[in-house]
Amino acid sequence: MLPRRAEAADGTPVSIDYRLLARDGRAVWVREDRATVRDRKGEPLYVQTFLRDIGELKRGDDRREQLQAAERDAVSDSAERQARLDLLRRAGNDLAATVEVDTALTRVAEFVVEEFADWCVIDIVDEAGELRRRAVARAEMAKAYGARGPHDDPEAEIRAAVESGGTWVLPELGEASSGERVHVLGDLEARSAICVPLWARRQPLGALTIARTERGPVYGADEVALAEDLAARIALALDRARLYREVEERSDAAWVLEHVADGVLLLDRDGVVRLWNPAAEAITFIEADEVVGSAATEAIPGWKAAADTVPVSTTPAPGHDEVLIPLETSRGERWIAISGVRFFGGTVYAFRDLTDVRQLEEIKADFIATASHELRTPLAAVYGAAQTLLRHDFALDETGRERFVSLIADESERLGRIVNEILLANQLDAGRLDLDAEPFDAHDVVDRVVEATRMHAPPTVILEVEADNGISPVSADVDKVRQVLVNLVENAIKYSPDGGRVGVGIEERDGFVRFLVRDEGLGVAPEEEKRIFEKFYRSDPQMTRGVGGTGLGLYICKELIDRMAGRIWVESNDDKGSTFAFELPTAEVLAHGDPAARRLQSRK
Repeated sequence: MLPRRAEAADGTPVSIDYRLLARDGRAVWVREDRATVRDRKGEPLYVQTFLRDIGELKRGDDRREQLQAAERDAVSDSAERQARLDLLRRAGNDLAATVEVDTALTRVAEFVVEEFADWCVIDIVDEAGELRRRAVARAEMAKAYGARGPHDDPEAEIRAAVESGGTWVLPELGEASSGERVHVLGDLEARSAICVPLWARRQPLGALTIARTERGPVYGADEVALAEDLAARIALALDRARLYREVEERSDAAWVLEHVADGVLLLDRDGVVRLWNPAAEAITFIEADEVVGSAATEAIPGWKAAADTVPVSTTPAPGHDEVLIPLETSRGERWIAISGVRFFGGTVYAFRDLTDVRQLEEIKADFIATASHELRTPLAAVYGAAQTLLRHDFALDETGRERFVSLIADESERLGRIVNEILLANQLDAGRLDLDAEPFDAHDVVDRVVEATRMHAPPTVILEVEADNGISPVSADVDKVRQVLVNLVENAIKYSPDGGRVGVGIEERDGFVRFLVRDEGLGVAPEEEKRIFEKFYRSDPQMTRGVGGTGLGLYICKELIDRMAGRIWVESNDDKGSTFAFELPTAEVLAHGDPAARRLQSRK
């Protein structure tokens, strides 16, 4: 029985609420209002009592209290849900703001412990496929109690969750909590814990683990849903970061392929070209548009025959074999060194253009053969003449003896010239040749060279000097200029087997003295005008026209002239023969730094 108002000591009316048991067994709420009736003198006469059924009123009060409690619960629930939505929003914003997720993961872990956990741990699978601990956060409560944290390495139960892809909760959902602590994250004693694996595109990326050690009830379905939602956002950010890195790596790889000097050919499993880089275009003169998307055997000339000879490795380890094969192009045959590596998607081939190297090797081989021939001929002549002089079975008169001695002297001089050419070429290549620069008279050099050459020139060749008057002094190494001029004049005679005129001229133009050697001989083919100055190159390697040589003479001439701030070239004459010319700056130009010297450098 519940009193509504306590009865006053002076007898004022009172009201009492209480329950009565009705005949049908129901409990009925009634309100008893009691008052004392008095006479005029104030003496009590009797007590008057009224009973009223207040069941509906009581039920209304109970309903109101229930609604108020529900409202309080709803407000609390709404605030909690709003806090969790804010957590997801803040975490999502931080994760989406950058592709460098390490800092974002630490902040996300801190957000979690602010809202509904005492511990939050995030483990990530690294590039090597190893699970690594990336972020650990704990609430202030856990710090105050000095709780020991998780280990530096992910625990076995977390590794199992990552591998299986299944979420685990302790205690399990629907299981009544006994209040006993559970061991998670190593030695950590927790009231409840959740571990959610991080997966994206069917690939394991890590795990999110949260635990309550000091506060709050055990985790339920709502907390598991929140953790899974948060884990999905983290996995999405991790996957996006990895995709970004892959794009960057592929971009870097594409950049490398764009600029690498080696040609790269990628074939898929069906032999269709999927990649043809710019170096491959430059080497083969085949545009990428012509081969990409087509079968290699159809798009690349000669590939069908060559493919079986190319060594293909199963690993990209360095040092595997490569083969040298010819490849037909629109500009002639090219020789490439090529090897391949097979992978799950096809085969990638890398090749280098060794056409020039092969040509150089061929030229070297020709040079060795030619030099051997050039050396063998005078050696045989010297040996034969010496053996003849040593014989005692017949006597030589003075004239015969002088003829054999002269032959030995001439052939020895020829041997000396060949050896000197080889040694000089080696000095030029090694940079060990010192040149002097001094003014000299070009007329004097030309006259001396022509007079010396006339001594052994064949009678069918006429040597002439075609020099202008008043030529300025030239500043260069006079001995080397004489050597170049002698070589050009002797070449003009050698390549004029039918004789003719050989003119040696001098003229001055724009601060330069130009030396010219014109002949009426075999001439130089237009396609060879640049190559004849290359090392070991000979325009008649098979000596079909009876002209020999080591292939070093013009190479030496060009190197010497270049090092004396000049230039050398050849031009075909209109009728027959050719003109070799070289020019050197005058002493005045070099002394005053005339712009003509700079123009010369730009032409070289």
